[in-house]
Amino acid sequence: MLEAHAPVYTEPLSIRIVVRVLGSMRLAVHLLLFVAIASIIGTILPQQEVYTDYLHQFGPFWFTVLGHLDLYDVYRCGWYMGIVAFLITSTTVCVLRNAPPMVREMRHVPSSPSAHFLKKRPEHFTSISAKAHGEILQSAVAALRDFGYQARSVQDTAGKTQLFAQKGRFYRIGYLLTHVGIILFCVGAIYNANLPLKWAEWTGTVHPEKNFDLPLSKIPQSSWLSSSSSAFRGIITIPVGQTVNAMFELVGDGFLVQHLPFMLRLDAFKVTHYSNGLAKDFVSKVSIYHHNGKLFKTGIVRVNHPLSVDGVQIYQSSYSDSASKLQLHNYLLSDPGLPPAHIVTGVGEQLKTFGAKYAISISDFKTQNVIPRKAVGLSSGPNQGMINMGPTISYQVTNHRNGMQVLIKSYLKPFSRNGEEYRLIGFREKGSTAYHYLTIPQGPEHGIRLFMAYLGDLEQAASNGDDATKAIFIRNLDKAQAQTKIYLAPQYKDLFLQSSLKVMQELRSYPLPFLTIFHHYDLHWSAGLEITRYPGMKVIYTACFALVFGIFILFYVPRRRIWIQIDDSKEKKKIQLFADTSRNEEDFHRDMEELNEQLQERL
Repeated sequence: MLEAHAPVYTEPLSIRIVVRVLGSMRLAVHLLLFVAIASIIGTILPQQEVYTDYLHQFGPFWFTVLGHLDLYDVYRCGWYMGIVAFLITSTTVCVLRNAPPMVREMRHVPSSPSAHFLKKRPEHFTSISAKAHGEILQSAVAALRDFGYQARSVQDTAGKTQLFAQKGRFYRIGYLLTHVGIILFCVGAIYNANLPLKWAEWTGTVHPEKNFDLPLSKIPQSSWLSSSSSAFRGIITIPVGQTVNAMFELVGDGFLVQHLPFMLRLDAFKVTHYSNGLAKDFVSKVSIYHHNGKLFKTGIVRVNHPLSVDGVQIYQSSYSDSASKLQLHNYLLSDPGLPPAHIVTGVGEQLKTFGAKYAISISDFKTQNVIPRKAVGLSSGPNQGMINMGPTISYQVTNHRNGMQVLIKSYLKPFSRNGEEYRLIGFREKGSTAYHYLTIPQGPEHGIRLFMAYLGDLEQAASNGDDATKAIFIRNLDKAQAQTKIYLAPQYKDLFLQSSLKVMQELRSYPLPFLTIFHHYDLHWSAGLEITRYPGMKVIYTACFALVFGIFILFYVPRRRIWIQIDDSKEKKKIQLFADTSRNEEDFHRDMEELNEQLQERL
């Protein structure tokens, strides 16, 4: 016998089902969670930096993984904007579904509800009174007024008079404001992501340039962006006194050149430091010109205080040396008595010495440099563990014969120890981590000429067969003073002799046949500026206001409704109080108990 099976009904996929899914709270919460996680990653991980920096920071494996996930530019990658767009759609559907009934609810107050509706209210109190109907109404109105309610008389469905009072009638506005705020926030974020640029990249209209050494004049037009771009964020380094009309926007492992809607000139730059040598503040004075050369605006750009120009924000992000002229004195240790060779160079330049056997590459110049006091033989006290050595140059010396590389730091500012001043040179072979220091005593003219002349005289005395006695040391020091015409005070001679013997021992571990001393510098600054245009920021600020105001309403403006009915069909009147609230039920219950007690006292 065959059994008859009832047909299984399957609801067809319809617009109503799609709308219900899109407007569901569960979907919105998950999307918000994904956006929050991605935003946290974008906040912790530096965005839009040079790819080589990421490679050095994370190593080859994680650099590749994070790159495939587009985590180096989270806020403009495809999957992030897709989630944000999906969240906009979901929240918009939710608002469109729920806003009409909420508006109707706020406009139409159920002041004369049915008995069935009232019985379902969570708060329900009953009282008995022998007073007249009018007196009971007056007492109830007075009690409600004491609790901040404005009561009004209405007719119920049976035609009887009852009191109705409420607070927070428009509390649903909080719900609408928070959801509209989320929509506006996401719309502003997508607007700032510069979708036209992303589309141009996807379609191949724009090609980021990957050769960072290419001169600006040789960068192809396919890597240039118009000044009318809706949004941009780029960087530019400007030497003092120069004018620019473009900047560089990092895109992936390359860059695009963004035309600026104005010309920017760096008029002056100033940096101040704390006592420990760390930068305290750096300030740029800039002038803004129209492209026709007419001055438009002048202003100051400093850290956390950007300059705004027609919707474009100019931030102070960094500073660096810009072709400062560095003067060096190069002494030969094989013949220290010779006058030093005078060298003028700059950061990035390369020099050759000893018949091209050694190459000197100037790698860095800093006006402030902090090292541990113990490194130079100074005692450290509370809050005095470091010493600021002032201007410093760093250079690398390469021996082309054996491939040895030595990193050198030469400090311009002398430091004082036990009443005598010293010049400092730090050195280490490449691959080593710790610096070794030469502390060279200097004479009263702030140089090491006296020491080098003294070292040359001692070497000559040794070659003549003189013994290493104190008399020989004193005689050669006097000779060096006469040669250089730099004379020490009598009380400092013994200290100079002792310090000289110590640095001669330190020179035994010094791997180079020459000493290059930092002598003077002519400072030229460059300011690193970050220039952004985010037209969606006004929308985002509006969204933030809507979110804050909406959340405030949701938390602190609950809807509270009270109905008071009077049944005077019998000699003793029956008074019933019904109430409900949208939030804080426990607090509201205590308030209603107090209201009921006060009402009974009045009755």
